[in-house]
Amino acid sequence: MASLPPPKVTLVVLSWNGWRDTAACVESCLRVDHPGLRILVVDNGSTDGSERILRERFPDVELLQTGENLGYAGGNNAGIRRALDEGSDLVVLLNNDTEVDPGFVSALVEAARLHPEAGMLCSKIFLFDRPDVLWYAGASFHPLVGWSRHRGHGQRDRGQYDRVEETDRPTGCALMVTRACCEKVGLLRDEYFCYAEDLEWGLRARDAGFSILYVPGSRVWHKVSRSTGGGKSVAAIRYHTRNLLACLDERRPIPFPLRSLRWSAVIAAATMGLVTQGIPPVAGLRAIARGVLDWRGGRFGRIPGD
Repeated sequence: MASLPPPKVTLVVLSWNGWRDTAACVESCLRVDHPGLRILVVDNGSTDGSERILRERFPDVELLQTGENLGYAGGNNAGIRRALDEGSDLVVLLNNDTEVDPGFVSALVEAARLHPEAGMLCSKIFLFDRPDVLWYAGASFHPLVGWSRHRGHGQRDRGQYDRVEETDRPTGCALMVTRACCEKVGLLRDEYFCYAEDLEWGLRARDAGFSILYVPGSRVWHKVSRSTGGGKSVAAIRYHTRNLLACLDERRPIPFPLRSLRWSAVIAAATMGLVTQGIPPVAGLRAIARGVLDWRGGRFGRIPGD
């Protein structure tokens, strides 16, 4: 019996300014050993000359220009649509502030073959400046209070998370999604723009019957937040607060008395996070308040002036 042809895989690298990081990411992707891999760079309306520089450096890599900053959600959706339109069975989303192991795609593809129920598959992700320290090895998510935590974050990798297994939520930093999942549950929510969109997408996939897998053989090194300008910004706090509250109410609804407690838990967690994220308290609290007001007022998309 003839064997089935290998799945067609497109690797989407979303870039917005910061062409140096994007160039380093693409260089590492060009060393990926998966046969027939197609690399697609999506330039999200960069204003620093990224498109010209990347086209000159990588003339054989396809570059899709969105024409404006569509955020993480809209920019990646443009790449996913192009990949699916051109026949891809699997699409890998990769932050431009990452570099990858040559085998990182093949490990995801093999896991997808062995686990046809999986709609999303996530890499093991390390800190770039501490290459044996974990950033993501799966994640927990508690819908009652809206809290999420990366498993293994800050731990030295000693093989303690070296088993393919289900995880509560994906990370959009390095994520493979199947055509079947995209066709059944849709793509990322454009109106989220950035932050919590991967959580919402993962919950939607789980609700549709797909599993989310953590695949430790797929290894990625993350420069952490460079793709959004380095570190948490007050705009990021506002986006995250707005989108998380919307995601929880829509995807994991609960009766009102508990819902009001969950709102308080989300706001409290965001407030406590200001210290660890280095956000000035007054500016941070204002951003949280504006995120709440945006959510209550149904104001989504890109924040004016961001």
